[in-house]
Amino acid sequence: MLIENIILLILILILYIIVWYYVGRKVKGVFLKKNKNLKKRLYWIAFWFIAFSYVISSIFKSVVSVNNILASLLTLIGAVSLGTFYYLLILFILTDVVKFVLKKVGFKGRIRNYISAIYNDGISIFIIVLIIFCFGMWNALHPVVTNYSIDINKSAGKINSLNVVMVSDVHMGIMIKEKGIDKMVNSINKLKPDIVLFCGDMVDESTTTKLKKYYGQAFKRINSKYGVYYITGNHEYGENLSETISYMNKAKVKVLQDKAVKIDNSFYVVGRKDADSGEKIKPLNEILKNTDKSLPIIELNHRPVGLEEAHKENVDLQLSGHTHKGQFFPNNLITRFIYEDDYGYLKKDNFNLIVTSGYGTWGPPIRIGTKGEIVNIKIKFKH
Repeated sequence: MLIENIILLILILILYIIVWYYVGRKVKGVFLKKNKNLKKRLYWIAFWFIAFSYVISSIFKSVVSVNNILASLLTLIGAVSLGTFYYLLILFILTDVVKFVLKKVGFKGRIRNYISAIYNDGISIFIIVLIIFCFGMWNALHPVVTNYSIDINKSAGKINSLNVVMVSDVHMGIMIKEKGIDKMVNSINKLKPDIVLFCGDMVDESTTTKLKKYYGQAFKRINSKYGVYYITGNHEYGENLSETISYMNKAKVKVLQDKAVKIDNSFYVVGRKDADSGEKIKPLNEILKNTDKSLPIIELNHRPVGLEEAHKENVDLQLSGHTHKGQFFPNNLITRFIYEDDYGYLKKDNFNLIVTSGYGTWGPPIRIGTKGEIVNIKIKFKH
């Protein structure tokens, strides 16, 4: 298994270098018309530094600290470069395909001149990518509220309805800082929730201790009748988990890890550990063995998986995130292929699933074709 993983890693590295080199040659052709040796060497040094800046930042943070200013700067450079590279790669490949087809077909004269003028030696590609990136950043900075109304065919004692606010994949760090945390808290409070549910990846490897201290105070301001509950996502395990949980506890946020809690003797909230925890994950039937399944059960599972298991165990509503709905096009085509439901609402008999695209961003600080969101769910129970 170790040898296979090493081989896979080497193959990924080779592919990564090839595609970056392809883009590097294209970029050099646009900006370095005269290939003087010194300029060329400086260009490639800068280019490969940018290409591996995200990897360098990860290594640097593990050696020094995530709280180091230089580490944060490297992470930002890496995140922006990855998003820029992604769209440069797509557009350069498309233009090369178009040029190849036109050459084979034999387009000449005025049409070919028009196309060359539009392409403008590749400058137009950079203009398009700049527009895409600026729009993506603006989009990422303006999350919306997405509303759902569902019926659960179980009685919840004295409760007839429940106003749930769900937030996932905030990824505090690159995009979401102190002002972003305050904005999110204010948006949650405007919805007047009965309960608030955090479904993982609230932090990631770019989240500093300073930001954790901040949410440790800010989340205390969330107004909720039944409190705030939190599960870990895959990114919480890539950094100081105990520190993350410590500040959640200070904020009076209840952490659920493979645990079910009964709330107001009316319904259950079940929190699952993520598969990346490196620990044994309890089967759902073991977590629910002492619960009254005649009461409504809301399961928090960071990834939209285990649907058959949840359906079998009479879970009424599963809330998940993780997918970001691809975060930026065309990644949504990949998440749609991987998951039965990568975003939105799915119903199977009495089982309901809601998958959020998440609030923040991971890696490139952009959203194209998706929106960051807070999810507001109005639940009606059987009388």
